[in-house]
Amino acid sequence: MNSITHILEKSVAGERLTFDEGLALLQSHDLVAIGKAANAVTTRLHPEPYRTYNIDRNINYTNICTAVCDFCAFYRGPKEEGGWVLPREELLKKVEETVALGGDQILMQGGLHHEYKLEWYEELLQDIRSRFPTVNLHAFSPPELFHFTKLNGLSIKDVLQRLKAAGLGSIPGGGAEILVDRVRDEMTRGKVSTDDWLEVMRVWHEMGGHSSATMMFGHIETLEERIEHLER
Repeated sequence: MNSITHILEKSVAGERLTFDEGLALLQSHDLVAIGKAANAVTTRLHPEPYRTYNIDRNINYTNICTAVCDFCAFYRGPKEEGGWVLPREELLKKVEETVALGGDQILMQGGLHHEYKLEWYEELLQDIRSRFPTVNLHAFSPPELFHFTKLNGLSIKDVLQRLKAAGLGSIPGGGAEILVDRVRDEMTRGKVSTDDWLEVMRVWHEMGGHSSATMMFGHIETLEERIEHLER
């Protein structure tokens, strides 16, 4: 029997894998067996004879950011040349173009701007919502949201409640990278810790909100840290 067969059987049956079992799958080269098991899980969870998708657009509203991430070629510091904030009408035009193509969601993220208060983001959401009421605003990753709390002296819940009232539909899982502080401390400066990222998500989900979650891998993290990230 293949050394990972029993692990894949557990996964297909819907049983939770242990840390060591997850690590064994990462270390395995049997991609065919893993792929078949993954397809079996998908079929078990979604037996319908079709798959769904949505049409969305990624809009970055600014590249000005107080954080320093070694992997990011996008950002500019507050005093650096090349920093920009997307004009409101240009941003709304991008949303309009998306809707015209059948789009139903906007993924909107940006740098950690050093000056803009929460009212600026509320007005941004309200402007989009008033013109495009059927578009889901999937916006502001946990690092941005945590930054808003510090800049405005508000709790995470206060920030999330105000943005939700302004039109926020769901939040993206950006900025997770690897949810292990050893990795985060080496790769990023001025960004949220693992606990802060998770706290933003915890509060949002307690409010009944929906989100995605991301994982950026293939850099300085170990295989064990990938599993630790998934377990968080």
